[in-house]
Amino acid sequence: MFKTLRALSIKTKLIWIALSLLVIPWMGYHYVQEMQLFLLRGQQDAQLLTANGIATVLNDRSELFNPTTGVQELLGDKNDLYAHELPNPIQLDGQINDWESIIDRSNYYVGATQYSCEADDNPDDFSLNNVIGYHEDDLYVLFEINDDHIVYRDLNRLQLDKSDQIRILLQLPNGELRHYLMVARSPGRMSIYLVDRNWKLPIKGEAITTFIAEMAETDWGYRVELRVPRNVVGTRSRLGYFAVDVDDPVNPEVEATLSTSPQREDSEPGQILLNSPELTKILKGLDRPQSRIWILDSEQRVRAVVGGLSDPGIQPRPDNVNESLFARNLRKAEALFATLLSRPSEQFVDVPKDVTSRPDKIFTQILKGEPMVQARLSLDQKAQIVVAGYPIQSEGNVVGAVIVEQSSNAILAQQYFLLRSLTLVTILVFAFVLFALLVFAWRLTARIRRLYQTTEQAITAEGRVLEDRIPSRTYPKDELGDLGRSITSMLTRLSGYTRYLEGMPDTLAHEMNNPLNVVSSSLEILEGDLPGAAQNKHMQRAQNGINRLRAILTTLTEAANLEEAMRDEIRERIDLASLVSEVVDGYYTSYPDYVFHLQVESRPLWIDGSPDHLAQMLDKMIDNAVQFSPLGQGIIVRVRERSGHGEVVVLNEGPLIPENIRERLFDPMVSYGKTNAKQSHLGLGLFVVRLISEYHHGSAWAENRRDAKGVAVTVSIPLVTTLQA
Repeated sequence: MFKTLRALSIKTKLIWIALSLLVIPWMGYHYVQEMQLFLLRGQQDAQLLTANGIATVLNDRSELFNPTTGVQELLGDKNDLYAHELPNPIQLDGQINDWESIIDRSNYYVGATQYSCEADDNPDDFSLNNVIGYHEDDLYVLFEINDDHIVYRDLNRLQLDKSDQIRILLQLPNGELRHYLMVARSPGRMSIYLVDRNWKLPIKGEAITTFIAEMAETDWGYRVELRVPRNVVGTRSRLGYFAVDVDDPVNPEVEATLSTSPQREDSEPGQILLNSPELTKILKGLDRPQSRIWILDSEQRVRAVVGGLSDPGIQPRPDNVNESLFARNLRKAEALFATLLSRPSEQFVDVPKDVTSRPDKIFTQILKGEPMVQARLSLDQKAQIVVAGYPIQSEGNVVGAVIVEQSSNAILAQQYFLLRSLTLVTILVFAFVLFALLVFAWRLTARIRRLYQTTEQAITAEGRVLEDRIPSRTYPKDELGDLGRSITSMLTRLSGYTRYLEGMPDTLAHEMNNPLNVVSSSLEILEGDLPGAAQNKHMQRAQNGINRLRAILTTLTEAANLEEAMRDEIRERIDLASLVSEVVDGYYTSYPDYVFHLQVESRPLWIDGSPDHLAQMLDKMIDNAVQFSPLGQGIIVRVRERSGHGEVVVLNEGPLIPENIRERLFDPMVSYGKTNAKQSHLGLGLFVVRLISEYHHGSAWAENRRDAKGVAVTVSIPLVTTLQA
């Protein structure tokens, strides 16, 4: 793994370093998650304390859990009616004497509700005073109605809504609505019918006897006393009253309707509450925003519900076609964040308020006297609800429980906004750091690449130093600049050493020529003084050694001075094919032991070059072919045109080029094959061929022949165009 990392480029490593910055938002995300858990635990503790406080307030209030006592189910509704306890049963005689204990708690209705009065409402024409009481198993209702014209029922009319009337709307616990109509033919006992929903026709022909009502006329209208069995109106039933006024007995039409609740006649009526107003005030005071409080009895039946879980203040933001470009872009960004991050749902569906029982397992444990808190999902799985419960005790017994429910949406919303801010800041910081690292990596790699290219151009492929320094302005005073200056110092020393090596052949030739001349002259004198010495084999070996030394010195000085000589050479327009033909003609006498085959194209191949150096190049190619060809074998010299270049190819038969030196064959001091006592292979012949070809903007290469019988050495020189020619 470490080897793989070390093999990566600097730019890739810096990108990996930039990517490692992602650990910061990862840590931030986990921090936010831990903070969420901490806040949820805090919310659970707070709700448990709230449940404990509410249970403490409701302890020893047994009337709240009395089966005969109704409890307001949805606190805050204004259509509920209070029933007050009566000391004695009411005598249905149309008199007010029995109502003295609770008459001061009656409600007065003039308009659509007891809380409204329109400009055209006239209390003297039509108004209603109403009070409700209960005693033992009966419920009593008193109606005092101001009516300037009393219209009684006409028995000749089939419809029941053609006279003054009182309508009763009863909703059973299963949600069924029943319509009852109270009418009178004269003062006294009233007839009560079960009618259709239009309040016109009776469903049954006979009047019902479940309800009993008595009517008496007064100076301002009439008074009605009604008795209803409490088993008909249970704690979960709802009851509504509507007084209807008809003024014209000839053309009887409904002129006005007064309701004891603020809802319409055909909607859900209000609840009859038989509890203490003081207890209701206590329950209303428990209402908390975005939380719901349940009061359960020992049978896990719901006695009261306070508040709600959803936030009514959160409304979907309407689309605004006139919003600014910034606002539209902001909304698009929010939509993008919504796809990346899970935002808590603002609206969700949970247990409705009108349920009659909560048989949850946690409530069973709480009713055993054990406070508990836990989290659950809403019914639609869109929100998390934290539930905390505490038992309510009376005289040492658990009589009920307080359940406090609150959604964790506030915490989740805060987490969402924190994560959104963290994500936005992370993206911006990461983009900035990544951009800075990329710029730094680009700058660093560009400087390294420039240093590399400058260094490569300072030294040739064969190791000759062309530039002895790297421009210091490119590298400031940092580590990379120190490296550039170190390379400059190295190039300076290497350049001096290279110049020393380049001058050594001339120095060596100059220093060795004098001793060689002395030895050569001494051998000549020795041959004259000693008859027969010239035939001595030792004398011949010494003379051959001197000749080889002279040839070596000549070759060394030739290769060393060739580039300097070509630098001042003047080029001229020549025909390459004609030049090669002339030079090859001289090889027939120079190398009588070999057969030369010349293959030249008929048309001229014009180039710009130096004839002398081209002839020298061809000499080296032929010399190389002769050295590696057996005696009597043929050497082919081919001149041709290829792709705008003139090619000179020398093919010989002999040993093939080894693979290990094929790429270095034209470097100095590289040779292969056998040596003998008469010839020295310094590896400078093909090196000279390469120098001359490059001087003519050409190239040289060697390869094994396709028939695997020998080697082909090729030199390619660009031709001049016809226009130039």
